[in-house]
Amino acid sequence: MRFFGQDIPDDVLHGYLTAPLSPETVAAVQSDFASTATKLRLAIHDKPEFYNLSAEEIRQALEAQAQDQAVDDFVLIGADVAETSAIWYIGQWVSGEDYEDGIVERRENPIVWRMRTMVKATPSRWTDYSIANSSIQEDIDATVESIPWDPEAPARPFGEDEYPRDGAVDDDQSRVTIPFRAPAYVIAEPGEWEEGPGNLMNVDPPQERVYRLKKEIADQHGLRNEWAIGWHERDTPEGSLCFAQSYL
Repeated sequence: MRFFGQDIPDDVLHGYLTAPLSPETVAAVQSDFASTATKLRLAIHDKPEFYNLSAEEIRQALEAQAQDQAVDDFVLIGADVAETSAIWYIGQWVSGEDYEDGIVERRENPIVWRMRTMVKATPSRWTDYSIANSSIQEDIDATVESIPWDPEAPARPFGEDEYPRDGAVDDDQSRVTIPFRAPAYVIAEPGEWEEGPGNLMNVDPPQERVYRLKKEIADQHGLRNEWAIGWHERDTPEGSLCFAQSYL
């Protein structure tokens, strides 16, 4: 799948709910994130099978789904976000070298690097880690009281001083809102799209068939796989379809 037209997709940081949240709370998290993000978009996935799982269990599940593809950093959004304005930034697995260097308190089971961070501070962390300007290990060191790092020990959220909790994530309409973004136009190759009867969309004129990305393809790109009107473009692979999909 690829994008086409005037839309240049931003990088995507994927987030997963670890508890059911209201649409208003999810929208407020998106609003806080968008207020400090540049060329980065937060795609929030609500997967009930991830509720109440640990960061390690969720990374294992994502890696199993990805098979041979790498799973990038992601964030976890819990039930307390409405009170704390903080989420969890999840990095890669802690290595044996980290234990040998005395950076991490040794554990019996594998653990991942994870750091509590204010929602508004999260975009800068992703950017800095992506360009190796800093690392999650360095930032954890700045938020804990002692080393070796104990992932279960209390730690203050990264960015707490710069972005103090201002009423937390709530439904206050005076908060920054996410600007409207037109849907993405995509070219989906065979095996990436599915079709259904036209009555799945209430449009005028009525359609005989409608189309959308398969769920796993849409999730990968931070898109909603909603039914859409499809068409063929010249100079695209045989069997490909073009249609619009909304962003998460």
